[in-house]
Amino acid sequence: MYARNQLLVRKKFREVLFSALLMSSAISLATVVDSIIVGRLLGSLALSAVGLAAPVIYGLNLLHLLFSVGGLTTASIVKGRRDHKAADQLFTVSLVTGFLCITLYALVILLLAEPLSIALSRGNALVQGQVLAYLRPLVLAGLPLSFSFSLAQFHRLDGNPKASAVVALVANAVNLVLDYVLIRYAGMGIEGAGLSTTLGYLAGAVLVLPYLFSKKRSFHFVWPGKKLWSFLGNIVRIGLPKGLNHGTSLLRSAVLNSLIMATLGPPGMAAMAVCINALAITAIFISSSSDAMLPIVGTFYGEGDAHGMRASAKAASRVILLSSSLMMVFFLIWPQLVGGWFGIVSAQDLAVMVPALRLFSLSLPFYAINSLLQNFYATTGREKLASLMAALDGFGFVVLFAFILARIDSQIIWLCYLLSELATLAFVLLWGWILRRRQSLTGLLLLGEEEAGTLWEVSIPAEVQAAVGVSEQVMAFGHQSGLPPTLTNRIGLAIEEMAVNTAIHGKTKNKHAMLDIRARLTEEQVIVSLRDNGIPFDPSMAPRPDESSLAYGGIEIARRIASKFEYSHHLGFNATVLVFDRPPAENGQGITDADAQGP
Repeated sequence: MYARNQLLVRKKFREVLFSALLMSSAISLATVVDSIIVGRLLGSLALSAVGLAAPVIYGLNLLHLLFSVGGLTTASIVKGRRDHKAADQLFTVSLVTGFLCITLYALVILLLAEPLSIALSRGNALVQGQVLAYLRPLVLAGLPLSFSFSLAQFHRLDGNPKASAVVALVANAVNLVLDYVLIRYAGMGIEGAGLSTTLGYLAGAVLVLPYLFSKKRSFHFVWPGKKLWSFLGNIVRIGLPKGLNHGTSLLRSAVLNSLIMATLGPPGMAAMAVCINALAITAIFISSSSDAMLPIVGTFYGEGDAHGMRASAKAASRVILLSSSLMMVFFLIWPQLVGGWFGIVSAQDLAVMVPALRLFSLSLPFYAINSLLQNFYATTGREKLASLMAALDGFGFVVLFAFILARIDSQIIWLCYLLSELATLAFVLLWGWILRRRQSLTGLLLLGEEEAGTLWEVSIPAEVQAAVGVSEQVMAFGHQSGLPPTLTNRIGLAIEEMAVNTAIHGKTKNKHAMLDIRARLTEEQVIVSLRDNGIPFDPSMAPRPDESSLAYGGIEIARRIASKFEYSHHLGFNATVLVFDRPPAENGQGITDADAQGP
């Protein structure tokens, strides 16, 4: 007898994780190597300027992630609900509004570049010149960043997980090559570092043009009309926690940079730059796991598949906890080696940097846990909790602890990150405890449990023998749930025919094709969902036999006996939904006591 397993979910997570890992590696390592090139070729003063410009970069990332993550996640959810028109409209709104907002942001920064650079450098004339030269070309990177990466994310959701990785790899490879060329040979100094970033993202924008004009693209530009503000609100609401991470980072870096410059001077800012890059290295694994989880959880949330959501979160948690713990150990043991990567070799700079990195690294495993929970909550309808986590962890707690620790001893100010993560996790545990007392929720993920007797799930290999046997299991479930025998037989027959179809068509190119089947009971309907990772095949488009023919079978049987028959292809899954109407109770075949009470 078969039962529900999570092989299909884990396979999809690993598939998406690989591309997300490549993308995150390209972005994070480019940031790190960029700083290494600046530090080694231009010195610690230029490296400090890069760190002081962080608030502007966080602002760019805030706007980009607000619309790209919000659009991608909301589109995943409505795709799971099979509302393809809404998915097209969300796609349009997220791309257009995101690009317009980043364009406006870039114009404002360019107009205010000089006074802004003075404020960021706290009046230090030497540093201010470096910050200004870096900012002016860098802020223009937001335009190609928004266009290329947002479109590549939708390409990934369209069943091509490698698309976003390729764009990121090429964009950042171009960035790093030009970094070295413009600084070392063109003599452009730190201005060359900012310009190379913009040119790198322009190269990435060229790569997404084929997808933009592809006829196979399932997302289309459809303006929502009167629904614009409603869709925009949904995008911002779901993307806000991710955007707040960078928005609060903007404020946090502005406050902490001022505090560190006042207490530890330029050596402290160089240490801060190393810590930021240490986080960027660790974020390769944390961000890639979260990014791989988001569209999968979003789709399952739209389908109401709690078990699939849990399996996705579990797979992601294993990666981030192991990787963040290993990175913490590495930074604790070899901080001087890491400092050397960024050109920090003087005794004065190392005296500040080594203890700073060690204290900072203690926060990494807790940062990983909070990041995973925040992304999960934002995708599963708990945007308020996710936004509060971003605000408290990203600014409230960390700034509070920084000021407290600075008054005690400026050398231990770096512990503010660890204390902030612990305080945020304690807040989440308290919030979850309160919610579980008020609602029927379980675990740290705060997911509801299916009512007993209302859900049947099974996972089978895409094989004819398994497909034939599974109908007996669903029919037994129907009898136990008090469904009328005629309806139970129809459901069993439809599932068997669809499963056999998957076994025949789905394994043409994928010998390891799997099939997840779910039957969910409501008061009025039985909703059957079938999901497989075989080759794309739309059973609703299969040729129909002549209407007068008495001989038909397979897909046509399922089409004729189901009240509704729908198909979609997203995330590389074939997803088919069959809906069967339940007879009204007064006919004597409807909802019985068994339906109301469960088994």
